[in-house]
Amino acid sequence: MAGRDLFKEIIEQTQVVKFPRHRLSTFGLSEIHYNLVSAVSQVPPRSHLRMGLVVAERPRILTPDALANQFEGFGEHSESFERWLKETFHEEFRGLEYRFRNQLSETAPHSMDARELVEKIQKDIEGRDTPQAALIFGPEKGWQFALMKFLLEETSQSFPMNARELEERGLFNPLEAAMNRRRYEIENLFLQARNNPARVGLLGQKLREYKLFSEYQDRFFSLVKGTH
Repeated sequence: MAGRDLFKEIIEQTQVVKFPRHRLSTFGLSEIHYNLVSAVSQVPPRSHLRMGLVVAERPRILTPDALANQFEGFGEHSESFERWLKETFHEEFRGLEYRFRNQLSETAPHSMDARELVEKIQKDIEGRDTPQAALIFGPEKGWQFALMKFLLEETSQSFPMNARELEERGLFNPLEAAMNRRRYEIENLFLQARNNPARVGLLGQKLREYKLFSEYQDRFFSLVKGTH
């Protein structure tokens, strides 16, 4: 299974060269046409260009029941990487739930340096004026995770606009959404702790940190008894 060290390495090696011109839509589907370049070797210079489409559903207010995978079509270990992202960048997963579906259309080999290929594609995108195109440079191993990291950054940039437009229609309460997100995290920890007693300590810590211990104490103590 892919490990946390690999996840961290992929994050550090991923660079978003060009974001789409428009942010994720608040009330409809969004489509992002991505170009992801990765280096295969330096001598001889070889690289890969992956092109595809990511479809983003309209963002929804996060609820405790929203436990499903938010990334579809991102390959093996994407669920593990998603969990790691949420633990590491938890502030980016606040209040609203974004869902993404990846549709890879082509993987093209190139006999040239990856950075040179990035510059060539960037000029082409700018020359054709494609507002929903994205250009990403990432590692060959775990390229799907580099794409997920880009979507995290796109979500972070879209969130203020999405939240504002929902609030203007009376559909978004930031304080309530923050509490919903905490309850979602607690429910997820309860699920984890049932199968892994080592997570019980973290669950108790989070219950106290979020001032929810009194509300969940019966379930918590029942869980503790069941794991001994």
